[in-house]
Amino acid sequence: MIVRKAHALLLKQLLEEEKNAGVQFTGISDEAESALVELERAGLVRHHTPIRWGLTYSGTALANVLKDLYAQGPGVYSEKEEDVGGELVVREGYGLPSPEDWPDDWRWIGTEVIAMLDAAWRAERVGPKSEAALLKRGLAVRVWDRTKKKEYVTLSEAGRTVLEIYRQAHPQLIIDGKLAEFIRRAPVGPAKSARLPLGSHEEHLLEAMRLIAYSVPVSEVVAFTALGQAVKRALQTGGFGNGTVLSGDILWLLARHADGEEIEQSALDHLRALGYVDADGELLPAGEWALEAFRLWRDGPRSDVWTLAIDAEEVEVLQVIDALWQRYEESKNEDDLPTFKRLRREMIDRKVTEYRKLMERYGRRIKEMPDRYQKIAQQFSEARDLARWYDDNFALRETLYSLESFDLISSGEDDRGQEVFRLTGVGKEVLSDQADRRRDVSSTAVKAITMTRKAFSAPAMDWWQQARDAGLIGEAEPTRSGWMYAKLAETLHRRPLLTRFEAEVFHVIPAKGVTEEEIYSILESRGRERERIRWALEKLEARHLIEILPDGNVVETSTGEMLDRALEAVPEGFGNAVNPLLVRVIDALVEVGTLYVKERKVRVLPRNVREAWKRSGLSKEAFDDALKAGRAAGFIGKNSVTTAGLLVLEAAGTMNPAGEEVLRGFAQEEAA
Repeated sequence: MIVRKAHALLLKQLLEEEKNAGVQFTGISDEAESALVELERAGLVRHHTPIRWGLTYSGTALANVLKDLYAQGPGVYSEKEEDVGGELVVREGYGLPSPEDWPDDWRWIGTEVIAMLDAAWRAERVGPKSEAALLKRGLAVRVWDRTKKKEYVTLSEAGRTVLEIYRQAHPQLIIDGKLAEFIRRAPVGPAKSARLPLGSHEEHLLEAMRLIAYSVPVSEVVAFTALGQAVKRALQTGGFGNGTVLSGDILWLLARHADGEEIEQSALDHLRALGYVDADGELLPAGEWALEAFRLWRDGPRSDVWTLAIDAEEVEVLQVIDALWQRYEESKNEDDLPTFKRLRREMIDRKVTEYRKLMERYGRRIKEMPDRYQKIAQQFSEARDLARWYDDNFALRETLYSLESFDLISSGEDDRGQEVFRLTGVGKEVLSDQADRRRDVSSTAVKAITMTRKAFSAPAMDWWQQARDAGLIGEAEPTRSGWMYAKLAETLHRRPLLTRFEAEVFHVIPAKGVTEEEIYSILESRGRERERIRWALEKLEARHLIEILPDGNVVETSTGEMLDRALEAVPEGFGNAVNPLLVRVIDALVEVGTLYVKERKVRVLPRNVREAWKRSGLSKEAFDDALKAGRAAGFIGKNSVTTAGLLVLEAAGTMNPAGEEVLRGFAQEEAA
């Protein structure tokens, strides 16, 4: 959906004609024809007769919102407290000038505005990055909350209405040969918006049909949406011709044929001529992608964003696990197996060597080192016990938990009953990618790619830059590495984890109503380091417990809210209260226990605990340690799994895409 000056003037004209049915039809100028087609694609206008246009239900609603805003006139208005009832007092709002006075290229509505409205609706307040833009458009108001004694910006009635109109509107999908060629040439993104011919009729058509989206708060970055990606893929090998090459009618026809229905021979010949089916009527790759476009056009894209986060220190542990397994394969010496003790010894040697080289390079000029090394290097220079220095600065057990939470490693048991760690298929893919350059890959960088699977989301410029710095995005689209991480984010199996510090960060985040900067402010006042807070937020988002929205708001996901309830009785400061090994233990206990529905607990006979250990796949020591921790945290009783424990399992079940959710897209294809 896009509304600029030309579109607003048409909405105004059509609304006046609709409300004055007796007035002679004034017609549409040739100059306005392009804008009229763009409104039609957005589902806001339609033909009443072959020569007369009229508003759709959504178009009428939007035109009325506009009318109400410019009836107030431009500039700021305010209301006195005594004139407003309820908890919220409007302190500042804006009207609009009449569309005749708008700049030609000003965007009242665009995908970036819809993204701002959606984020504000989810967070129940407007984020700091969106305040100025939404206030200026009359879509937000500054309010005073009498109950909370707090001022903030929230959506106005107009803003809520526009978002609802967007959700209810039914855009058309009509692509002719000229537009198809434009789509083929356009970058899939995320890319700088300058790579598209801004302001062109073709660009407006793509935005109206929800095939592309722009970043918040200004349109610095553009990307094809989920539907746009499927359409672009279909048109890369099919849809060649001068007339309509892809449309809703064509997609319905293709879907009927794919479902085995009989269609007319002429229709089948048309699908064949467009390259969607072969001579035998079998789907070609273009046809398969056209069916994916049909699914997204009919059912809509998904609302969740899936991502992944791994830092360079974790990659190093992956490398050590892999090296130890290679060493074991050559020596067959069981002392080379990657047990916790063996890993710790190897990591101590590596870190001591690394920091000795740093000290040799910088000497006493520690403050000239990169920030991430300074504090640890200072402690290294003063350390007498290097093993203790390592344990104080590098939490190996938490690192292993984190790797397992993203399915990069798996904890198991060797022939001697010791806990050993193995790389998973996901871990091997990451290790291969990181072989040439070990680096951090943040949730934000991966999300810059995966968020485009929504209808109106493109990454903000700083998100796009993070992805560029991590080597995940090139000039026009994700790199092969970027496609791989996007694919992993959408297909790997997450497990719950909250380290001690992540739990502290998580506990300051309410379900709604907080911004990133407010989180930093709270934690920095406690003496916590900003970079450490940032990485905790990255991990929480990658585990699908929170979502950092494009406007600067932070909200808990449904999974996060569930885990919040599970943690209500856990003592503050409890280390690693939720971790992948504990979840495996709880899951195994539930399998061998009996559910008591009314009490919301699972009773486990003492004799069945041994069977639970075998089902968990853990070493006896790891199982017993997790069992003990689970009891201390209140997830496991003496002979039961508690309600809180069942909530942890329920949260674990929602940390990944639902089984019926289709995730096919560019990421899966390009990374293959």
